[in-house]
Amino acid sequence: MSVSASCLQAGAVRLALALVFGLLVVSGYVVAPQLFAYAGSRQLAGELAGHVFHAANTGALILLASVAAFWWRMGLKRRGAWFVLLLLLLLLGINEFAVSPVMAEMKAHRALMAEADAGLPRSFAVWHGLGSAIHLLATLLAAWLVASAPQERKACSSS
Repeated sequence: MSVSASCLQAGAVRLALALVFGLLVVSGYVVAPQLFAYAGSRQLAGELAGHVFHAANTGALILLASVAAFWWRMGLKRRGAWFVLLLLLLLLGINEFAVSPVMAEMKAHRALMAEADAGLPRSFAVWHGLGSAIHLLATLLAAWLVASAPQERKACSSS
């Protein structure tokens, strides 16, 4: 039994989308809560969580770019899927390149001030809330993409 190129492409797209979803779920809803529960200090947990989110967002952005390349090559014309993919890329880009750097700067500033007992400023909570909301929305969009990914049923059916 031979497998067609379009069947392989469709499988690669579904795998990439599932990996994006997994990266978002595991980083935000498994690893981060565990870090804050067991890291010993909130500062260490936040630092480690920042690194985890950076790795997950970078991986997800690369995977989503590959999905876009596959869809382009496959000639996918589903506007809804393209819209969600581009929105997901935008949200992850905002979290990675706009929200996270601001939060990192606030944490670094706090560390320089050596206020061990003082909490992070209220503005940090606002940025954290924004980042968390974006992450949740991105996770839901990734789940939708996995569930509704175009399938090449004709190309993948056994002959």
